[in-house]
Amino acid sequence: MLIEGLMNRGNGALLEQVVNFASQRHKLILDNIANVDTPGYRQKDLSVERFGSMLRQRVDQRRRTGSANFDDMSSKVENPVRGILFHDRNNRSMEQLATDMARNAMMHNLAIELLRKQFQQMDMALREKVV
Repeated sequence: MLIEGLMNRGNGALLEQVVNFASQRHKLILDNIANVDTPGYRQKDLSVERFGSMLRQRVDQRRRTGSANFDDMSSKVENPVRGILFHDRNNRSMEQLATDMARNAMMHNLAIELLRKQFQQMDMALREKVV
């Protein structure tokens, strides 16, 4: 119970949601790349803007009330309307997919690094050891 209280006070729950979102989005981007030449395939994605908005609302709620639940956050898969619709009814763009993958990987890596630092600080506090 003590560890759970420590994690909920910091940004652990928030960062966990960011990691989950990034991994779900990564799978969709990989599906899009795998189906880039499939006729009629429409790209799928998760809205980064919508996810960011949900996170901001939860953080604001936590600031106002002192607690917020991050566990029930879910993102809806959507078909973005971007790029050119080709004659085979596919809206592919390898450049956009590569950019999305790179940005998503950076978001994932940042969240993992911040979580690692948070766990490292808790470990130091529990061991009563300062490095």
